[in-house]
Amino acid sequence: MFDKNTFMAKLVRSWPALPYMSLGAMLAAMYIANSGTAWLSDNEMNGGNLSTLFIAASLASGCVMFLATFRVPKAKALLERPSVSLWAGVVSASGALLVIIIGPYYLYNYLPEQCTAVLFMVGSIVFEAGLGLIGLRNGHLYGALTPRYVIVYVGFSQLIVGATFFIVVGSPTWAPIVGGPSLAGIVVFVGMPLVAGVLAYLSRFGEQVSHSPNKATSRASLPKSFWKLLAVVLVFSCIVSSVHASTVATASIEETLNGSRLVMLLRMAFALGLIVVATGTESGGIRFGKIYSVVMVVSVGLVACLPLVSMLQTMLSQIVSFASVIFGLFLWCILAFIVRQRKVSAVIVFGFGYGAYLLGDGIGWLFGVKGLASLFDLMSDAFVYMIMALIVLACAFIIFSEREFDQLFAPVKEGNPTLDELFMKDLEGEGGRSLLGDDEPIKKGRFGFAIDSLAATHQLSPRETDVLRCLAMGYNSSTIAHKLSISWNTVRTHVRNVYGKLGVHSQQELISLVDEQVDKD
Repeated sequence: MFDKNTFMAKLVRSWPALPYMSLGAMLAAMYIANSGTAWLSDNEMNGGNLSTLFIAASLASGCVMFLATFRVPKAKALLERPSVSLWAGVVSASGALLVIIIGPYYLYNYLPEQCTAVLFMVGSIVFEAGLGLIGLRNGHLYGALTPRYVIVYVGFSQLIVGATFFIVVGSPTWAPIVGGPSLAGIVVFVGMPLVAGVLAYLSRFGEQVSHSPNKATSRASLPKSFWKLLAVVLVFSCIVSSVHASTVATASIEETLNGSRLVMLLRMAFALGLIVVATGTESGGIRFGKIYSVVMVVSVGLVACLPLVSMLQTMLSQIVSFASVIFGLFLWCILAFIVRQRKVSAVIVFGFGYGAYLLGDGIGWLFGVKGLASLFDLMSDAFVYMIMALIVLACAFIIFSEREFDQLFAPVKEGNPTLDELFMKDLEGEGGRSLLGDDEPIKKGRFGFAIDSLAATHQLSPRETDVLRCLAMGYNSSTIAHKLSISWNTVRTHVRNVYGKLGVHSQQELISLVDEQVDKD
């Protein structure tokens, strides 16, 4: 246990979302590394070193997450120790520091070229391996959250990525050594993994964070649709990454950095829209199946059009990269929902799911740099891109289609709330508990018994009982009127009667009262 009166404990109690922002710091560290914004020197003429780091880093983090699935009990026990996040952050920061000091204005001139190449590779691998552990820890945390808060926190994490990127871009260019990376870039590149580790560590001070010891640790507990999604994730990230890599390999560093700025602006705008939608919708959830279909169709169209508009190829490639960002963002949300709904260990779900996404990125970038040019020599660019587009199309609508999303989120037991029901209840934070993620979802049966018990105790009429149930699920008066097919004024009358009989003065108090009754039952 920890002292509840320490500064850290008070900080987390006053800002419960803080530990979950570790995801934003982790993604910011990855993006800063992969975009080259913080560590590239002025003598970089092409994307060679950028590609090397991206490939090594993506494969390293993907392997860490994927390999954890073969030792689930040990990995789970390890990740439940918050201190692991701190050490992972230190390891990752040391890898980032090695990448900096091996640069052309530091040790590069004093060591053999082959030695510097090996050290650069080692630094890249260590940097991302540490972030892979932090990623699993974040998956462990997000898997305990209710759906609406997963989306909101993921949206805020994307804003952290954008803010970090533009801080680096807009900071003074003064460098410790003229021509090398700026001091601000070095601090952010080395510091963000530490920030990610510290934020994940703060979860130990969240009193209400709990993880069920009964989560399944067997791959067999996952539905077939999950493995189909996994195949789509791997293929999609591989193809999109290879398309982007082929452009970066031939573009100048300036073009690449300008493209990164464009992607980041789009990313931040999308994150803001996501937060607004997640907090503003009053019933049901975000239609992930529809978004999945739209992202896939847009990606297919862009990949197929790349060779037809050579003058805009760099820009279209960046938009394809942005589609991959959206895909990764929603993938994280989907994996968190699966952990909660299917009651499967986050090590398995995020290890396979996000591990496949990162491995696909690394393999795709390697193919884009090394293999795609060879294919262009054998056949026309248009034909190659068309084949790649058709592969994505086949994966998106044959292997795993939109209608299979429901199978991913189906409750383990009959009577447990569906994903849509959890979205609706989240509007008022489930009495404040879901904000920090009570891992055991309140069963529909217990919820119903609690409503019936309160109605009987306080002598509510049948219609008042219906209104009580809707209020406890987070509906506002307009939504209740629509669902019960009664007028808005009638709803307001019933609401006043319910509040008066239960002795509460707000919907939040009513939800808290229902939650207390659920715990009693």
